[in-house]
Amino acid sequence: IVLEKLTTALFVVAKNPRNPQYNHYLFESIAVLVKAVCSKHPEHVATFEGLLFPPFQQVLQMDVAEFSPYVFQVLAQLLEYRADNTGLGEAYGMLLPPLLSPVLWERRGNIPALTRLLQAYLVKGASEIVSKGQLNGMLGVFQKLISSKASEISAFDLLGAVTQCIAIESLDPLLISIFQILLMRLQQGKTPRYVRLVTDYFAQFIGQYGCEKMSTVLDSIQPGLMTMILTQVWLPRLSSDPPVRMAAKIQIVGLTKIIVDTPTFLGDANGQQIWTQALVAAVKILTSEESYLGSSADKAGDQDSEIGYDPTMSRLSFASRPPLDPFSNITNVAQTFAMALNRARSTNNAVIQSLLQQGQSVDPKSFAALDTILSKVGM
Repeated sequence: IVLEKLTTALFVVAKNPRNPQYNHYLFESIAVLVKAVCSKHPEHVATFEGLLFPPFQQVLQMDVAEFSPYVFQVLAQLLEYRADNTGLGEAYGMLLPPLLSPVLWERRGNIPALTRLLQAYLVKGASEIVSKGQLNGMLGVFQKLISSKASEISAFDLLGAVTQCIAIESLDPLLISIFQILLMRLQQGKTPRYVRLVTDYFAQFIGQYGCEKMSTVLDSIQPGLMTMILTQVWLPRLSSDPPVRMAAKIQIVGLTKIIVDTPTFLGDANGQQIWTQALVAAVKILTSEESYLGSSADKAGDQDSEIGYDPTMSRLSFASRPPLDPFSNITNVAQTFAMALNRARSTNNAVIQSLLQQGQSVDPKSFAALDTILSKVGM
C-alpha cells in the first residue's frame, strides 16, 4: 500500500518536478522500502518491479532530467537484489539496449547511476550480455567515459565489472584493444588520479588472470611493455600514492601474483629488482595503518547534507552499496600473501632466500615487517 501511494505521487510530480527536496525524499522512501524488503526476501523483487517499472518508464520516456539518476539507482538496486541464477528477466533485458545509447551518457548527472546499473547487469547477467552481442556496446560506453577526466572513475568502475564478470574466453579477443585504449590515455593524459585508477585495474587483471596473461597482451602491443609499466608507472605510484581500502586489497592480490606466479622475474638481475620492489610494495601496504585494507568507501567521499538538483549526481543513501570486490573469496589478504610467498620459497628457495637477505640489508624496516607478517600466520 505504501509503495502504491509513492508510485502514485511519482506519476504526479514527474509532470512538474519543482521541489528538489521533496523529489529526493520521495525516491529515498522508495529505496528504503526496496532495501528493507528485498534484502531479506529476494522473492519479492518481482512485485516491486511490477509496481515501479510503469512510473519509471514514464519518467524515462518524458526525459525528466532531475529524476533519471534516481530511477537508474533504484533499478540497479532492484537488479542487485534479484536472486542469483535467475537471469535478467524480460523487462531488464528489453531495457539494456537503450541504456547503451550514447545520448543517455551525454548528460553528466546520469553517468554514475548508469554505470552502477550496468555493473548490476554484468553481475546478474554476464552470459546473457555476451550471448546477445551486447558486450561491445558496453565497451563502447567504457571508451566514451575514459576519454574524459570527468568520467574516468566511472570508466574504470565499468571496466572492472566487465573484467570481474565476463568469462576470459569472451574477453580475450578484446583485450588488446582495451589495453591500447588504457595506454593511449596514459600517454596523452597522465595525471595522478589516472595513474591510480589504471594501476589498480592492472592489479585486478593480474589478480584474476595472472601476470603472464597481462605480459602477453602488453608485449604484443610493444615488446618489453610490461616491464616498462611496472618500473616506470605502477611501482613508483605505490610509493608516492599508496592505495587504501578496497584498492589496497586489490593491489595486494595483484602484487602477490607478480611475486609468486612469475618465476621469469627471478631469472635475471633486472627481474629480481622488480620482484624485490613488488615485495616491498606489498609489505608496506599490508603494514600501513592508512591502508584500511578491504574496507569500503565511496570514491566520491562524504555527501553534503544540503539537497538540491545536482546535475553531476543525486545520490540515494538507501540505494547505496559498497564497491564491487573482485576478490570477495579472499577474506584475509595478509594470510593469502604469506601462504603464497611460502609456496614460492619452496620452489625457488635459493634465489628468493638470497633476495630476502639482500633486502634486509638495504631496507631492514620493510623486511622486519615481512617477518612479522609471516610469523603472524605461523610461517
